[in-house]
Amino acid sequence: MTFPTESIPLFVYGSLRPGMALWPEIRDHVITAEPATAQGRLVWHSGGEWPLLLDGNDLVQGDLVHLHPGAAPNAVLVDEELRFGYDARWIPVTLRDGTQVDALVFIWPRDSEVGAPIAGGDYVEAERTRSGRE
Repeated sequence: MTFPTESIPLFVYGSLRPGMALWPEIRDHVITAEPATAQGRLVWHSGGEWPLLLDGNDLVQGDLVHLHPGAAPNAVLVDEELRFGYDARWIPVTLRDGTQVDALVFIWPRDSEVGAPIAGGDYVEAERTRSGRE
């Protein structure tokens, strides 16, 4: 896979989103971040600790981040996502203004370890609700 030279467009839907637990791991590599949506199905991991994006037709809330290319962000992506069993795929994501952009996304490729659906396809809102910060 060859990344564009100017930036790596990455759709994040879970703990890599701005303000979430793993955001600090990529923050220094981010050029821009903006709200976006993608088609899929967002569910909890069977342990209920983090989200999994599955193939599907629901609307999943997330952010499109553009990362600086290079070894540092690539290492973060491999360390934080690929080694846990996700597949990296290019999919179309939709920005708030309706523009579609192809972005890299990490999709859970198996039926195992799949938990309950995340209401509204929005991990950030689900975390707020779970922690009582509605």
